[in-house]
Amino acid sequence: MQGKVQGPIEDVDFEKAMEIAGYGKFSAFVILVSGLSLCVPMLGAMDVSYLLPTAQCDLDLSSERKGLLGSAYFIGIIAASHLSGFLADTRGRRYILVRGTSLNVIVYIFGSMAPNVWLFVLLKILSGALCASVLTAMLPLLGELVPRRRSSQAVLVAMSFSSLYLLYSSLIGWLILGDEWTINLYLLNFTPWRLFYLLCCFPSLLSATLLLLIPESPRFLLASNNEDALKVLRKIYSYNTGNIAESYPVQSVTKNADEASSPEGAAGLLRHILDQTLPLFKSPHLRNTILCNMLSFIFFLCHDTMLLWLPEITNRMAYYDDSSQQPACFCEMVESEVDYKPNTSINVSCQDDVQDDVFIPNIILGVAHPTALLAGSFLVRLVDRRLSMAIFMTLCSLMILLVTLMPTSLPITLLLTGFPILMSVCNSMTSSITIEIFPACIRAMAVALMTISGRLGSVAGAHLFSQLIDSHCLLLFHLLSLALIFLAALPFRFHLKN
Repeated sequence: MQGKVQGPIEDVDFEKAMEIAGYGKFSAFVILVSGLSLCVPMLGAMDVSYLLPTAQCDLDLSSERKGLLGSAYFIGIIAASHLSGFLADTRGRRYILVRGTSLNVIVYIFGSMAPNVWLFVLLKILSGALCASVLTAMLPLLGELVPRRRSSQAVLVAMSFSSLYLLYSSLIGWLILGDEWTINLYLLNFTPWRLFYLLCCFPSLLSATLLLLIPESPRFLLASNNEDALKVLRKIYSYNTGNIAESYPVQSVTKNADEASSPEGAAGLLRHILDQTLPLFKSPHLRNTILCNMLSFIFFLCHDTMLLWLPEITNRMAYYDDSSQQPACFCEMVESEVDYKPNTSINVSCQDDVQDDVFIPNIILGVAHPTALLAGSFLVRLVDRRLSMAIFMTLCSLMILLVTLMPTSLPITLLLTGFPILMSVCNSMTSSITIEIFPACIRAMAVALMTISGRLGSVAGAHLFSQLIDSHCLLLFHLLSLALIFLAALPFRFHLKN
């Protein structure tokens, strides 16, 4: 797979050095580790979705509190993304990945023991801050461990593996959350939703372990030490080709002008933060910064919010189908279930059981999500990514409009399931474009800013749903449909290399 080179060569640029290192077994392993690592922040965003119906009695959740709980994780990501991007560009991609995922295991353990909603919200914010490291550093690390011509495909394949979090959370939710048991501990009752949340720490533990097996980015190491970068490139070459590391022909790699060394001292750190951030808001990067952040905002608003509220919505529709034989449109079914509020003063039994129908859409998503992203990884080699994104955004706009017109649960569930799949493909394509169009020295910071914009969209969507789903459901879905159709032309503003 690598180019043939005769004899030792000096002063090779990094992209050429990566091409010589090849694309093979090491690349496949890094893609797998990247995908499994990306499961961590994805699961962190969605694990709460199963808690909205199951923990509403235990944590005293109204619709407004559900919106707060759903957005807490994203607030943590927003708060920490800029710092994570800076640390990824100055201390190393792998450096913050290992530490963030390891500490997240501990936060999950404490979260499963949270006695009230307010402590749980604080722990979700902390979990989001730790998972920001994965969102800002994982894709740049992946893009710098594979040849440039393969980076877009590698990102989409890794994103397809990251969809396994949907299957994992749905299966353990199905096995655990339908049970009714209680273990009386000293300060709280340990119930099924707490066991479910505790088991959600496993992807973080697995990711932290696997990340120890891959090297630091050779491009990052190149900024400070040519020999360290060469050692990594030799290992990559050896694993990919099966040849001994010493046979790697490159003797030295040239450093680009934009790859600066790490700063020293507090003043140097602050200056370096500005040096990394300000170029994103100046020519020639300003246009791309605006485009990436606008698209990230709308994609995450639609994707994360739909996944977050999907179990709640399907649970409401299932209750409506069980209690009424009267045909109804989507919004009538959803709004009919607003009467179960656990903090009411009336002595009514709180309803926190979950219908089996809740798990089916996410199980379908867990299978269809990676399939769609794998298909997208081949599509990017055949069709312009900008055209693909525009088509998918238009389709999503029509799908969300059709949801409000359907009179039965089955087609509504299918449309709500397909919607986040297409949104995820669009987001993955935007991510692949981002790591391609920004130089290495500001790449992690560009991803960090895009992460902030995306999570602002997630927070906005979570609060928008919590405020409108009970009383203005039709308006909510019409707004989402209009936003997507109006922004469908934005991807064509990217100027990509052939």
